[in-house]
Amino acid sequence: MKFLSLHSLQGRLSVLLGGLLLAVSGAYVLLLARSSDQYLAEELQRNNRDLAASVAQVLQIDSATNEIPPATLQRTFGAAMAINPSIKLYLIGLNGQILTSSAAPNEVKVARVAMQPVRGFLAGRQPLPIFGTDPRHPAGPRPFSVVPLVTRTGQLHCYLYITLGGGPAPDAATSWRQSYILGGLLRMLALAGAAALVLGVVLISLLTKNLARLLAAVRRLHAGDYDARVTGIRPGDELAELADAFNDMAARTQESVAALRRNDELRRELVANISHDLRTPLASIEGYTETILLRQHLLTEPEHQSYLHTILKNTQSLKRLVSELFELSKLEARQTVPRPEPFSVTELVQDVLLKLEPEARTRGIGLEAHWPAAVPFACADIGLLERVLQNLLDNALRYTPAGGRVQVAVSAPDAGQRLTLRVTDTGRGIAPHDLPHVFDRFYRSDQVREKTQDGLGLGLAIARRIVQLHGSELTVESREGEGTCFAFSLPVYGG
Repeated sequence: MKFLSLHSLQGRLSVLLGGLLLAVSGAYVLLLARSSDQYLAEELQRNNRDLAASVAQVLQIDSATNEIPPATLQRTFGAAMAINPSIKLYLIGLNGQILTSSAAPNEVKVARVAMQPVRGFLAGRQPLPIFGTDPRHPAGPRPFSVVPLVTRTGQLHCYLYITLGGGPAPDAATSWRQSYILGGLLRMLALAGAAALVLGVVLISLLTKNLARLLAAVRRLHAGDYDARVTGIRPGDELAELADAFNDMAARTQESVAALRRNDELRRELVANISHDLRTPLASIEGYTETILLRQHLLTEPEHQSYLHTILKNTQSLKRLVSELFELSKLEARQTVPRPEPFSVTELVQDVLLKLEPEARTRGIGLEAHWPAAVPFACADIGLLERVLQNLLDNALRYTPAGGRVQVAVSAPDAGQRLTLRVTDTGRGIAPHDLPHVFDRFYRSDQVREKTQDGLGLGLAIARRIVQLHGSELTVESREGEGTCFAFSLPVYGG
């Protein structure tokens, strides 16, 4: 299975879980062993708490010598150890010095017993177990029983000190009980650990299942499938948020790729259009020039003049095409910087209308202008704004049939101290599917191609970029068959 691989996240998490369970289990076993030792020591000390007092009842201190007769001491020690071989008996002085013991002299490793545990035991206020010095094994404190021995006059003479449990290894009964307790607890721990490990691996599998879905979607996106999305992850955790973020990123990537493809197609179309629009006047210029050169003696003066006018017209068309391309490239590269100055908008509109009046008259189109009685000065680059108005009016005249009307309207300042200019025509209008693309530099509709024979259709793109440089936006409204309206605003001087 995949999760068994240590190179996968699922495998690493499973190994980590197993390691944590082992570490916790080891710590728990150590704690159990220590607790078991404590419990057994407490039980041993509690059951034998009065052992020293029971043994002391047969020990009598001789009033003449103020000592316990050695024969009595030896007989008592022997009888007590015969009953319980795991104990050792000691008589200790008031300062803890060992006076005598039931152990062989070579077994006793220390000369004193620590008195603080003895006092704590006799006071009865400390919780059991209380560990004291084991003279035979000083490194391993043991539970004990102790009782003071007093003379007949009531004077404290010494202590009877009994170590419980024998040597460094516990007695057979204690070992059996300890192993029984530990065995039961270890079996329970093993079952609980196995259940926790299985449950943990299942939960990790469910968690990494969502990660696998996310990884599969990422790989699909990397392979070029921009429709890849992460599904099936319930909301509410970080993975769901990550999936949402990925889906959003994938959607944006898909939109960007679609836009790049569309722009690439438009760029190729533009190159084709530029090639066509440049090749047509060049072919005409070349043809008429060759005709003049080859047949100059055969041409009449009117024919000669007609050919030269045709060459001039095509040369001017080429100049206009190159100029538009150069102007738009400068605007988009931000090499053209507006130089704002105060000027009269109404005078600018009148000047542009006067320039276009002959063409409008030739086409049979009426030019109109409307504005309120008092129009304040605007603050903008008058040269660039003249270019905008001329482009918009050229465009309106080109697509308005004879008998139509083109109107320029200037509104009063709004609350934001901006003048609004509108160029409206009664032409053919713009198709709904073309309307979002009228300002695209790489876009020419079928309607434009049919109508325009001598231009790249860059006038609106240039006008829009100039308006944007003035902090406004060129908008368009149009209904097919009814006409079109372009509008933008300018700041009022001093506003």
